[in-house]
Amino acid sequence: MTTKNLVAVQACLMLFLLAACSAVKPAPSVTEAAPSAQAQPATGMQYHFVTDQLLLPTTQAQTQAFALNVDGDTGQRGDNLFGGLLTLLTSAAPGLEMQATLDQAVSTGKLVSLHLVTSDDPLNDTSVSWSIVLGQETQSAPSFDGSDEFTVDPAAPVNAPIVGSLTAGHFAGGPGAARLRISLFGEPVDVDLIGLRLEADVSAKGCANGKLGGGVTVGEFRGKLLPTIAAGLTQVVKGDPAGANILLQAFDSDGDGAISVQELEKNPILMMAISPDLDLLDASSAFNPGQDGEKDSYSVGLGFTCVPSVFTAPGDG
Repeated sequence: MTTKNLVAVQACLMLFLLAACSAVKPAPSVTEAAPSAQAQPATGMQYHFVTDQLLLPTTQAQTQAFALNVDGDTGQRGDNLFGGLLTLLTSAAPGLEMQATLDQAVSTGKLVSLHLVTSDDPLNDTSVSWSIVLGQETQSAPSFDGSDEFTVDPAAPVNAPIVGSLTAGHFAGGPGAARLRISLFGEPVDVDLIGLRLEADVSAKGCANGKLGGGVTVGEFRGKLLPTIAAGLTQVVKGDPAGANILLQAFDSDGDGAISVQELEKNPILMMAISPDLDLLDASSAFNPGQDGEKDSYSVGLGFTCVPSVFTAPGDG
């Protein structure tokens, strides 16, 4: 890669960071304190869905489109620092196939995310529950035509339902918490999201325009997501050393031909994207946004669609 091209990439990344800096929020004025227990619907029809497309934010447009107001600030600004990080990486190396490897994991049945939605009315209901359920890997690729049968992963925790409402077929719910499974560079990784909010257009045929937004604690981010990203980038470098030259120039500060977690954490280009942006926990580590002024979580926003499926989950009637 020429010096001219590298400078151009770095300039692009710096412009992105300047835009991010200009959007940094002051300590939020939170419209809700610690969430009270939400009443779950006692009756209703149950709809069983499976994710047929999970979308990573790898552009600024996607980062904004998948962002939800995780910390509940009065400005109602969407939060998605994770999208900013992925956008920086794909800007530095446009050949990264992050969405393609995730698509393959979903389409082949290696990554199965199930949804159980309970509602009295499929269009309008003030009390709707939405459970995210992790499924087992399938023996063959799903057809995603409504006939697929899935098995719930017995080793996965049972996520509490996200409670919300349906208005003209649009679901909005949260905050809640759930463990999600995603795939980065072909490697599955489970992450626990707090302050989780979910929106989607829903019908008996499935869901569209789905968005999942929540916070990942510093421990989860630096212990799971960042190591998976570093290992994935190193795998890309070793698989195509010549084509990955831009990654090495941008992130391999010690010149050993690999990209480590420490190199990502200390990289000046990524400085903004690897610093926590949300205060979701109070001094006792309870979910209580904006109470102690300590940024303790990274915001994550993802997109998804889903189709009907067959499975038996905890909470099935």
